[in-house]
Amino acid sequence: MREGSTVCDGGRKFRMPSSPIASLFSGSGPGVQAPDGCSVELYRALPYLGELDDILERIPPGAAVLELGCGPGRLTRVLLARGCAVDAVDNSPEMLAGLPAGATPHCAGIESLALDAAFDVALLASGLVNHPDRALRAAFLATARRHLRPGGRLFVQRHDPAWLRSAPAGTVRGAGNLRIEVETVERAGDRVAMTIRYGDAGAHAWRHSFVAEALDDAAIERALADAGFAPAAWLGARRRWIEARTLASRSG
Repeated sequence: MREGSTVCDGGRKFRMPSSPIASLFSGSGPGVQAPDGCSVELYRALPYLGELDDILERIPPGAAVLELGCGPGRLTRVLLARGCAVDAVDNSPEMLAGLPAGATPHCAGIESLALDAAFDVALLASGLVNHPDRALRAAFLATARRHLRPGGRLFVQRHDPAWLRSAPAGTVRGAGNLRIEVETVERAGDRVAMTIRYGDAGAHAWRHSFVAEALDDAAIERALADAGFAPAAWLGARRRWIEARTLASRSG
């Protein structure tokens, strides 16, 4: 897909940002791919990798949680085990089919979500805030803002900006029985195009090609302030997560 191409994300068309990078949102491998190229079968097989460990104690047991971009429910299960009531949102019905019992599914694009409910906590995980379309990133945060109660908490997980800016092709790590390799990488400023290869112990292999924008602390903090959130706190030694509160004086 060439720069400037029109792509579809959850029913919404947008223009890819101008960049000398060849921008790709696609996937391949066994099973169905979601609109962003993530493979449903792969994500159902992935174990919980401790993604919520830095924030879980800050989510009150029994809280009403809006999980934006839930996939097949890897994190949903952890939230349910904490006693949370989880409304789980994804634009892939095949992903939602993997949700655990107890979660309330909503098939929708995050940016267009309009539920008649208010939540204690909103969760935007998986580096969705690194989407290269700045307007879409703002729309994600606006969705969280309008669905939170006054004083509600938003937790946002970003991709490690240093990793996005420096990880070379050939970088390998493991996740359960999966071998995860950066197969190709191309950079133009803060925009990064990657293809990640996931292989299991058998003959299965999946690829996910995507473009992301590396965002430093100040960029995230400005975006949250623009969306109507109070000054935020970074969490965890790697500062992958940020917590922000809604301003009680601002109406939805």
